[in-house]
Amino acid sequence: MKKNDSSVIAQMASALRSLLLLCGICGLLTGISCQTLKGYCPPGWTRLNDRCFIYQHDERTFSDAERVCTILGGNLASLTSDLEHRVVVEVIREAAGVFEDTWIGYHDTIMEDDFIWTDGTADTYTNFAADQPNDATVVGEDEDCVDIEEDDELWHDDSCTDLSPYICARDVIVKKH
Repeated sequence: MKKNDSSVIAQMASALRSLLLLCGICGLLTGISCQTLKGYCPPGWTRLNDRCFIYQHDERTFSDAERVCTILGGNLASLTSDLEHRVVVEVIREAAGVFEDTWIGYHDTIMEDDFIWTDGTADTYTNFAADQPNDATVVGEDEDCVDIEEDDELWHDDSCTDLSPYICARDVIVKKH
């Protein structure tokens, strides 16, 4: 090994240590831990941070859609930020070919005007259309379940017995050692 070769190796090792240190500092500042960076989504699911999303084409009622999502290891999708909303809209558009009304896991079936997520996520973000929720009565049924509507890609309350495609969410799968 030449003198220049050992110098290059030492510089590369120093750069690698600096990069690892920088990554560790960034993780501390943003709250990202090594656990956050591990894990994977099942085939066909789309990952965003520590969550996985999958669009289901078959049209179901809200409660049937929630049951299928539970079987798949998650729930109807809860959305906690504008970024998650935009990613879910793109997952729907890509999987469906065109955007379709799609169930998400938000509802007020327990108490009117008290919306909750089926997975228990804190209610910190909403993206209702300007005139929503309006709880319009359709053939004697309240509109207690929420979908993302194809016409404006915003949230609307609809009858829980409507048949619509849906989007499920679950946590990434983390291998235990």
